[in-house]
Amino acid sequence: MKKSQFVLSATLLGTVLSVIVGIVTFNETKFQLIAQMREDVRQLEDKLSAELARYSELPAVLATDPRLVALLADSAPKQQVVEINRLLVRWASRLEADTVYLLNRQGTTMAASNWQSQASFVGQNYAYRPYYQQAIKGGKGAYYALGSRSGKRGYYFSYPVRDSNQQDLLGVLVIKVDLSIIEQVWKYQTFDYLLTDPQGVIFYSSNPDWVYQTLTTLPTPQKQSIQRSRRYGDTPLIPLSQFQHPRQLGDNAVVSLGLDASARQPMLMTTHTISQADWQLYGLTPISTLYPYVFQAVILFITFYFLVTVIVLAWWQRLAAQRQLARLNQNLERKVARRTQSLQASNLQLRDTLHQYERTQQVLKQTQSELVQAAKMATLGEMSAGINHEINQPLAAMRTYTENSQRLLAKARYQDVEANLAKTLELIQMISDIVARFKIFAKKSQTRTGTLDVVPLLHAAVSLTKSRWLRQGITVQLPSHSSPLYVIADAILLEQVLVNLLTNAIDAVSSTPDPCIRFETQHDASRLELRVIDNGKGMDSETLAQVFTPFFTTKETGLGLGLTISKRILESLHGQLIANTNPTGGTIMIIRLPVPTKESE
Repeated sequence: MKKSQFVLSATLLGTVLSVIVGIVTFNETKFQLIAQMREDVRQLEDKLSAELARYSELPAVLATDPRLVALLADSAPKQQVVEINRLLVRWASRLEADTVYLLNRQGTTMAASNWQSQASFVGQNYAYRPYYQQAIKGGKGAYYALGSRSGKRGYYFSYPVRDSNQQDLLGVLVIKVDLSIIEQVWKYQTFDYLLTDPQGVIFYSSNPDWVYQTLTTLPTPQKQSIQRSRRYGDTPLIPLSQFQHPRQLGDNAVVSLGLDASARQPMLMTTHTISQADWQLYGLTPISTLYPYVFQAVILFITFYFLVTVIVLAWWQRLAAQRQLARLNQNLERKVARRTQSLQASNLQLRDTLHQYERTQQVLKQTQSELVQAAKMATLGEMSAGINHEINQPLAAMRTYTENSQRLLAKARYQDVEANLAKTLELIQMISDIVARFKIFAKKSQTRTGTLDVVPLLHAAVSLTKSRWLRQGITVQLPSHSSPLYVIADAILLEQVLVNLLTNAIDAVSSTPDPCIRFETQHDASRLELRVIDNGKGMDSETLAQVFTPFFTTKETGLGLGLTISKRILESLHGQLIANTNPTGGTIMIIRLPVPTKESE
């Protein structure tokens, strides 16, 4: 079978199976949804019946209160009427009822819990209400309607009030319950619900647009009778379906509902009778809620079917590929053998290249180290005259002290001889310190980075070049710091950079009136900035651009490597060396170095 034929056959079979899965899923989901909705309706009916039963027996208990009998028998004084009104207020509060009121035999309200409100029932006649008519005949009354005064929906429970002998009917006690309790009962439900009276008029619904409409089409006389009684106000009683009687709706039916006949929505319906109030409770859910389940089931089936089809197709292609792979393996093995030989030769060549690179790196590091040392020795050569002067001065003084001591010794002035010897020892120590400083500076060492104080290095660099700047009358200004300035660097390398920059600054101000070189520092949490500022003639933009170029120099003598080496030393210490022109004249050389942090410590 060709691949195209296989794909076409699999597609046709999958389409048929998807339709079957959709139909089965629709029916099964419909059955489960109806079962869940029927259970919810039953539970909701139990809750509503329990709420209504809580109030149904209360009028019979309260109607036996003798204070009510006295009021209806016209034997109660005016003050007692006020007390009975207050009594009804307390009853309404404790019972959580909307209103508790007392009617006489003619149906006129004698006292009410809302007696002080603008919508007070006192003085109103309710003889036309069915709950009055039921109770005045000696039985319990129950009735649902809109309040004629308050306009609020309520359920009315009534019971006759008899005389002290329980013989004559004197009036009726009524408890009106605000049916907002229904909202409390079903506010956690997941389906739509509606309650209808025996005529099919909807007086409660989770869809507020359906309230006071009819579930079916009412006969004209019955509709007119309901409207005349104003039981539901001025509602037009629009039918939500095309059916003529609620019995035609049945249970578990699919019914199209809506105010607009042309846009009614198909819905699943289940019903349950609330026998206590003679109401009908309907559970509703749009038929469209089934579609996502059907769509999900079809998609899952299509995905599964597609994967199975792909697996079968892959297995079929695998058989063909295995035969082709066997042929390719033979060719591949021959190519791999040839390629392996080539890679082994390339690997040997690469190893030789890496060894050569490592040797070159070692030579380069050695060359760089020797270049740095050569720069030190060149700097020492430039400072040789100063070294000679610094040593010759104390030597000449020592000679004078020695000759003087010989004369004093001949005269037996031993105390003066001892003083001269002490001064000679001081001069010897001075020469030793001078030689030690130049010896440390000339020392060749490995880079050892750590935390160090910049202040002693500044003083050492100034001391090493002291003879030059003193001889030329140059003023050197050091920053005054009472506390250390720590950086992360190598002491010997950083001292070499400072001496180099100070030497260049001395050369730059050699022909300047009132020559001056000053050091400034500035630091923050991450770095320290040290500036070497002179008042020489400065550098133009072209010189600034090339100042760190190897072998570039503006001096008549020199290799032009001092600043290049200094820059590379600072970069190896994770720092920077920057050259700028001083706006007031001269040059500013800026050293930036990292400062120690908690992490680096």
